[in-house]
Amino acid sequence: MMQADSLAQLRDIQLPEPISWWPLAPGWWVLIILATGIFGWAGLQLIKRYRANLYRRQAALKLGQITTQPDFTSNQKLVLVFEILKQTINSAYPEKNVSSRDITRFVEFLQLSCNVPIFEDLPADLNSILYGKDATVQNSNELLEKLLVSAAIWIKKHHSQSKLEAMTPC
Repeated sequence: MMQADSLAQLRDIQLPEPISWWPLAPGWWVLIILATGIFGWAGLQLIKRYRANLYRRQAALKLGQITTQPDFTSNQKLVLVFEILKQTINSAYPEKNVSSRDITRFVEFLQLSCNVPIFEDLPADLNSILYGKDATVQNSNELLEKLLVSAAIWIKKHHSQSKLEAMTPC
């Protein structure tokens, strides 16, 4: 009988209370603070880049509107493309004063400020085509298409001012 009584006195094993997830250990607090800082910094950089590229989005929108304008001739559209490029270059490189250069040097600067080959096979008399009185081009639609494609590429892919300054020799 003794054994029966001793077995009756046994109880179930007492499990400890489950480990609480709160309060967090100091290592988790450090990790949370670091992650918050990194995500905050990355978010600010994205916002900064988005705002800095506003002029690119506006220029691309204006460039897209040129093709839908039925009121303008091809020669007028050619002039509008270069006006948009000059406005964009003034926004991208405000200290360079590139837009006041003659059209040949302006196009050269556009080519130098982009890694992609653009504005190739332009006519030699581009200045007279753009600004000459009653200037007509035989393949003005073809020239307009080339310019629109090159302008869109330049707007999208031209170097930032800091990268352009790093590329130019002293």
